[in-house]
Amino acid sequence: MKKLIIALLLFSVVACKNKEVEKDSEPGLMESVQKVNKLNKAADSLKEYEKQIEKLKAMKPVSNEVFKEILIEEIGGLKRSSYNAGTASMVGLSSAEAKYDGPNSENIKISILDGAGESGSALIALTHMTIAMDIESIEGTKTKKTEIFDGIRYLTENDSSPDSHTSATMTFIYNNRFQISLEATKMSLEDLKVFAKNLDLSKLH
Repeated sequence: MKKLIIALLLFSVVACKNKEVEKDSEPGLMESVQKVNKLNKAADSLKEYEKQIEKLKAMKPVSNEVFKEILIEEIGGLKRSSYNAGTASMVGLSSAEAKYDGPNSENIKISILDGAGESGSALIALTHMTIAMDIESIEGTKTKKTEIFDGIRYLTENDSSPDSHTSATMTFIYNNRFQISLEATKMSLEDLKVFAKNLDLSKLH
């Protein structure tokens, strides 16, 4: 079963990479080597993470009440305008999301996914493998890369276009279990990083 999950995860990453290659029918040798190295690093990282995946499978997901204690009514000066929890429970996932609005039409959506259980652990494994890769790409106004911020490894995206609906995102894994995603509109990535410092995730364990 473990080998099957790992194979499926690797297949997902390879499929994504193949889409990138299709944009350039004759990729250079250096580019091809870099992509192989990224996949190898991701596979090695997932292999090290296998024991944690087994632990997560046996864990009981946190309750919706815990999520609500994290996604409080106001964070970093922005007020919560919506909140949803438990919408993915039918597929064995425990998750919640909330949206926070600022005074100048800016907003941030925060999503939390619990990696406990069969379904949750599989998704967290995929996120862990993706973040483990050294990614950096620029396409027009969009920049995507993995970086370390306050000692935590993130996958970040930034779009400097004023017409972009989503201007910045950050995704990371907290406590080897929870996937935390922040998606901002009309905010820079640097502003989103400042906002992220206001998140109190200490109740997620």
